This record gives sequence, C-alpha cells and structure tokens, in this order.
Amino acid sequence: MLLMRILIAGAGALGSVFGGFLRKAGHPVTVLGRAWHLDVIRERGLRIEGIWGSHTVGDFTLATSPDDLAGSYDLILVTVKSYDTETMAWKLAPFVKNGSLTVSLQNGLGNTEILSSVLGAGNVVSGRVIFGAEITEPGLVNVTVIADDVVLGPPVQGAKIPEPDKITAIAGLLSESGIPCRFDENIQALIWAKAFYNCALNPLGALFGMNYGQLADNQNARLIMEQVISEAFKVALSRKIALPWDSPGRFLEAFYRDMVPPTRNHRPSMLQDLERGRLTEIDALNGRISSWAEKAGLSVPVNETITRLIKIKEKFTV
Repeated sequence: MLLMRILIAGAGALGSVFGGFLRKAGHPVTVLGRAWHLDVIRERGLRIEGIWGSHTVGDFTLATSPDDLAGSYDLILVTVKSYDTETMAWKLAPFVKNGSLTVSLQNGLGNTEILSSVLGAGNVVSGRVIFGAEITEPGLVNVTVIADDVVLGPPVQGAKIPEPDKITAIAGLLSESGIPCRFDENIQALIWAKAFYNCALNPLGALFGMNYGQLADNQNARLIMEQVISEAFKVALSRKIALPWDSPGRFLEAFYRDMVPPTRNHRPSMLQDLERGRLTEIDALNGRISSWAEKAGLSVPVNETITRLIKIKEKFTV
C-alpha cells in the first residue's frame, strides 16, 4: 500500500472518523482542529465507537492553527463547516503541491466551486458523505449510521478530471482503511439529491424543534418541503445537473418512501447548531438555491423565505 501524507482540515465528528481510520491504516495524518478535542487525543488517543467497531488510534500530528502546519500534503480532506470554506481554502493554499488532491467532504452546495477558485479545479474533488457521526465527548467519536458509500467525483458538473485514476485510487485507499467509498463521475446528482433532502428537512426542523419523522407526518410541513424541493429542482436543471429523476414528483416519491423513514428520529444538525449557539449552514443550502436562482433568472420564494427565517433565528441564538 502506498502511504500518503494526509491533512484533515476540520476535526469535527466526520473529520475525526476519516483521520482515525486513515491513521489506523498506517498513513501519516495531520489533524487540524480545536484544542478541546485535540488535547484529549494527544493524551489518550482518538477513540472511535459505533457501527464500525471500537478503535483507539494515536500518533497523529496535531495542529490547532494553520501556522502549525509544515510541508505539503498528498491528500487534504476538507471537513469544515461550509461558511468556513473560503477562509480555509486560502489557509491551505501554501500546503498544496503539484499533484496533490483536496477533497470536499462537506454539506451543502458550492463548496467545491469555492475550493476550485482558490486551489485550481484540477486539484479539487467533490465528495458526498452520507454516514453519521457525533463527538460524544472530547476525544471520542461515535459512528451512528450509514446510508451509502462515501462517493468521490469531479468538482463540478461536466468537469474533466485530468487523472481519474488518482481519484479511484483515493476511493480505494478510503475503502481499505475501513470507510466504504467509490468513484462516480455523476457525483453532482448525488450531491444535489442530498441538498434537496437537507434543504427540505433541516431548516423546518430547526425552526420548529422537530425531527424528520414529525415533519413528514405534518401535512403543512409536507407542503412547504415539497415547494422547497420543486424550486431547488428547477435550479439544478438550470445548472445542467444530470438528475436521475425526471420531475420533482419522482424525487418526492423516493424522498418519502426511501429517504425519510430510516432517519425519522434524526434531529436536524441545523437545530443542534442553533441550540449550541452556532451559525448554521443555511447559506450553502436554501441560501445557495436562492443565490443561484437569482443568477439564472428563476423565482424561488419559499427557499428565500426559509433562508431569511433561519437568519432571524440565528440573530437571537448565535
């Protein structure tokens, strides 16, 4: 196995899981994160529990600031919140070498476009993550659920990757480390499907303190969610995304039948952010739908309204 020098840019729950499994597989891993979490990892190692077994991993290089980084990296996994993407991209630029890859493993839309504008599209890869994890205490991460493999692919729809074999190799490297992963040239359809799901459920759950099942069971919430998805569908088509559904109605069938039931009891991450007094990722979800719609000359009033409602809520909680 070829060892790679890897940087995890954002040691939250997902970043910790990726870093932990890659380090366990023998790769030199640097973790960039917050001291409250990294100090415990330094003393006791990183503990990972949950559906992928129990592991304790140590011997990381730990950094609480980009000033602590040195050299360059073969692979950078970006797992920061979407509102930190541009700031992080500029901080990472000095550590990107010719031939290295930076992978966005973030929520929302527009992250790879931002990374590409700073680091160059040929160095950036899109990732879709659909497993769940949470930091239950400093130094301890619990992997809670997985709905599908991690998927890697081109940074934007229709982009030609100079070396697709490199991305396939990274997918294989992650799979070998214990995180199921595959390459898909049409990853943007998967990212948009996740965005449809999150744009519909996350903000309403955050506004009303409801889990996904409660929203799906409420007729008024369903009507709003269906409008959110119909508007977002139009924006996706305007951006030439090759969606596997020929209409919003077809997506909604899958949404209610296949996507919501396994996550009925899930409390939205946006709700958890507000409860902790943090900013949400609304600008990369319904806010991105709104901004891209405006550029395309489309009207998305429900997404615009939901974005404003969350920003009002942030004003009183952050």
